[in-house]
Amino acid sequence: MAPRQPVAGPSRPKHSQQPVAQSPPPSSSLSAFNSSQTLFALASPVLGSADKVQVWDVTTDRVVAEWEVAGASKATTVTWANIQSDAASKKKKRRKSGPTDSIDEEAVLITSAKGQLHVFSPSKGEIIRTITLPEPATSAWSDEHAVVYTTSSSILVLSPDASTISHTFPFPLPSATTSPSAISILPSSTPDVLHVLVATSSVVVLHLDLSSSKVTYTSQPLPASTSSVSSILPLPTSEQGSSFLVVSEDDRTISQYTIIAPQSPPKLSYRYASPTLSSAHSLSTCSTLLSVLHVSGEVSLFALPSNLDFSRPKSDSKPSTVKVVEGKEERIARLARVTFESQAAGAPGALLCGRLAGGGRVKWHRAVFELPEGGLKPSTIVKSDAQDLVGSTGSSDTLPIQRFTAPSTVTETPSADVDEPAGKLSTDVDMADLTLGERMLAVPNGNSTSSDPEASDKTKPAAEVTFDGPVNGASLTRVLVQALHTSDPALLTLCLSHRNPTLIRNTIRKMPAQLALPLLKACVERLGQGKSANKRGGGRGSVQNEQQGRGTVEWVKGVLVERGPLLMTMPSLPLHLATLSKLLQTRLETYQPLSTLSGRLDLALAQIQMRRLAAETTQSGQKGEGQVYIEGESDDEDDVPIEYGEEGEVEDVNMLAGSDLETSEDDEDDDEDESGEDSDEDVLDSDDEEGLLDLEAEESEDDEEEDSEED
Repeated sequence: MAPRQPVAGPSRPKHSQQPVAQSPPPSSSLSAFNSSQTLFALASPVLGSADKVQVWDVTTDRVVAEWEVAGASKATTVTWANIQSDAASKKKKRRKSGPTDSIDEEAVLITSAKGQLHVFSPSKGEIIRTITLPEPATSAWSDEHAVVYTTSSSILVLSPDASTISHTFPFPLPSATTSPSAISILPSSTPDVLHVLVATSSVVVLHLDLSSSKVTYTSQPLPASTSSVSSILPLPTSEQGSSFLVVSEDDRTISQYTIIAPQSPPKLSYRYASPTLSSAHSLSTCSTLLSVLHVSGEVSLFALPSNLDFSRPKSDSKPSTVKVVEGKEERIARLARVTFESQAAGAPGALLCGRLAGGGRVKWHRAVFELPEGGLKPSTIVKSDAQDLVGSTGSSDTLPIQRFTAPSTVTETPSADVDEPAGKLSTDVDMADLTLGERMLAVPNGNSTSSDPEASDKTKPAAEVTFDGPVNGASLTRVLVQALHTSDPALLTLCLSHRNPTLIRNTIRKMPAQLALPLLKACVERLGQGKSANKRGGGRGSVQNEQQGRGTVEWVKGVLVERGPLLMTMPSLPLHLATLSKLLQTRLETYQPLSTLSGRLDLALAQIQMRRLAAETTQSGQKGEGQVYIEGESDDEDDVPIEYGEEGEVEDVNMLAGSDLETSEDDEDDDEDESGEDSDEDVLDSDDEEGLLDLEAEESEDDEEEDSEED
């Protein structure tokens, strides 16, 4: 059987076919449009534990104001309201007679997790006033009737000028409804009585009498969802009653309920079922259409029904879809919110989609969903770039790259040996004309090519450089300020990777003073992160390594030295310093065990080395050094004794004379003689046969001598 041949083709699906896991957009309670749909406020997390509220101009695609929540706290709700300004109240006091025109100012109302209500003015860029709430707010609603908040046990109504809570005693919630997740006001409300919808997993209708501060009507709980209700959107009042839409968590179906009479229970009247599997995030309506933004980024458009059937509620499951795709792979972009564009007469309908572009930025795109001849398009796709790095400066609908510019003039500190007044840095330096990569690679203190000996003496190591002289033009101020404002982790990590003390001090000196605390928070946060923490897959290890930590500590030291007096005045500084102290203490806990282990290893290695040296010395002593003998050249050569007879004949030549062997034999003979003298045994009594032979040999020799003498 022939082997199976491989089939050509991809072994796995393409990347564009695989769903990309994206983080969900911010909650709908943390973003809101103003009444004219031209300004958009969004609370997003920044470095540390605080949230930053940014106000975007939808038409020009720019940030008009921003503010960081005080006390390093998280925002719980964000709403818009038209409040009476201080100028209007003063004019009313002065004009006692005659009609007066009230001056209303648009403000952003922000509640924090610490139970505070902050009134932020985008036109002034500052907080107008702060109100302390009895409890932290869980949900909020604002319209032309009133501004209401819910806590865990009550409903709060804000005064028209947003200065205080209008009622001394808040309106209590029913016992079955605690910590509501959504609230809204029905259009059927009057100036004296508010018809309020409060929801957890069920919806309750309450009538609040503002004159008597009492709850005059409470409906039976309506089981609207099995999960928590995230938002409630009321619809304009029609002949059939007051309707409202309910959005539930982890549910892609929107339910519409209608209240026929003011004190009748709500009834289910219509359902909007989206074909997508993603849950609904937020809603937006116009006169005849409903847009549903899903967590995945898809938008479903439904037509609002003109007639409702309460006995058999109908359902719409074929909406028109709108998508904003980005990059070459055309993946669906993350959207913060969508709203209907205020269209002129004869212009096609369009949606304004706020795309989250990264770094806390929101990019606005216009999606036309209406056909020229009328009707809705089955599908609308808007393409965008994955990274908006290049934009046309002449276009008004694009966000410029450099939103924050450095001050036009920066004063240098006078040198100690110069009496002249300090000059000002030029704004058209060469570094401003370089690219970002060239700025990063620019050497702060290059070697001087001048032959001037004084110039060569000024070149010192980084450890010997003093910081009391004038500010150097080499710094990362512009790049660092942009990274802090946009909360770009990659750009911020690139700036904090520099470890030159001169560059660090110059950068901190030239940057705005109000950015000292965000920079300190960024450094403390990076001390607890591993390598490549901002890349896909997370960081390697729980903390920075030695090289990264050393550079980050240099930045922390520079901030504390250069901006120490300013940081001392900030109430939230102890919190960040406590985090830094805890992080350093955690690192020092491992130092003592490692130091003990290092000492033990050094001791063990020293003992091993000493034993090795002792063994080598012993071996060299046992072997000794050999002697080389060369005939005729040895100094120890002795004359060999020769014995001559009477007639001159050579009788005996002692070849062992002067040798060690002869000496050893003599010693053996002496030993034998001594042993013979010491022994008391008789030779005849001995059992040794050799001894008897020696005696016989001696007797025979004596006999021969006697015979020779006789002859």
